[in-house]
Amino acid sequence: MRTLAAVIAAFMVSGTVAFGQGDVNKILGDAREALGGSKKLDALKTVTVAGRTLRTLPNGSSMEGDFEMALELPDKFVRRDVLAAMGNMSTYRLSGFNGDTPINEIDAPPMLSTGNTVVHMRIASAGGGDPATMTAEQKEAARAASLQAARRDFSRLALGMLLTLPSYPLTFTHGGTAESPDGTADVVDVKGEGFAARLFIDSKTHLPLMLSWMDKEPLQRVIRTAGGPGAAAPAGGGNVVVMGGAGTFTATAAGPGGQGAKPPSQMTPEEREKFEQDMAAQLKELEAKRRTVEFRVFYADYKAVDGVMLPHRLQMSVDGKPTEEITFEKVKVNQKIDPKRFTVSK
Repeated sequence: MRTLAAVIAAFMVSGTVAFGQGDVNKILGDAREALGGSKKLDALKTVTVAGRTLRTLPNGSSMEGDFEMALELPDKFVRRDVLAAMGNMSTYRLSGFNGDTPINEIDAPPMLSTGNTVVHMRIASAGGGDPATMTAEQKEAARAASLQAARRDFSRLALGMLLTLPSYPLTFTHGGTAESPDGTADVVDVKGEGFAARLFIDSKTHLPLMLSWMDKEPLQRVIRTAGGPGAAAPAGGGNVVVMGGAGTFTATAAGPGGQGAKPPSQMTPEEREKFEQDMAAQLKELEAKRRTVEFRVFYADYKAVDGVMLPHRLQMSVDGKPTEEITFEKVKVNQKIDPKRFTVSK
């Protein structure tokens, strides 16, 4: 992984990209052969993965957790990640889609506690709004946005595995050749509905190396402590924690040790309204400060699974900083998947 990152970094730093009218069909054809050949790839219907994630948090610490993923072509995908952990309890995020229905849920338990700290998790809409107060039109717009976001996330994860995605039509054009002292990579521009990225394919092995795209940076964690500097405490006392990827999730916390601290579920209507207003103001402030930065997914450790070459390690970075590494420990292809895994429960 270190060598891969160094090679890609050399490509990006050197900025040596030769643009021309390359044969993108040949580039993709060679890549498909390297991944196992068109016959094997076309016969691929399901993939299930179990593994581990190592996530770098904004404060410099790291969090390790379980990772699961299942896809059933052409239009079913779900992944399960640890969203938060306190003590021996964890909250999981389920994301993906089942046809035209987005999957965006928090797995039980929705509330974690340790000592005098209580963290209450909830899912906001794709735009950060509270579904409980949205109109029918706003809910439909949020559903459509959530579905598109899930399909984008799936494409970014799966392009290094499949190259073509039946449920999300994409167009490919030649973007040039990236050169570095360590080798060359063919650059393919990939576009779809609300989707634009650059795929780097090793010119020697013909295996996908990296996907790069531009997007708003994720929301960072914000902590406001009761009586802390610069801000009044929220109703009910304690801390407020706002965190999430691109505004998808919010979390509220009471404590630690704050006298009279309590979670939103125990607040009076007036306290809850004040609490929600305070959180909405923080989210608005964070949203206004978000920059557009580069995101990257590195694909590595390709191994054959039933004749198909699949990456067994993914490394993500945002604005040049590592954010997450996923290791595939168990990978199965063309196994029957229980339909319940793609069921939306809420």
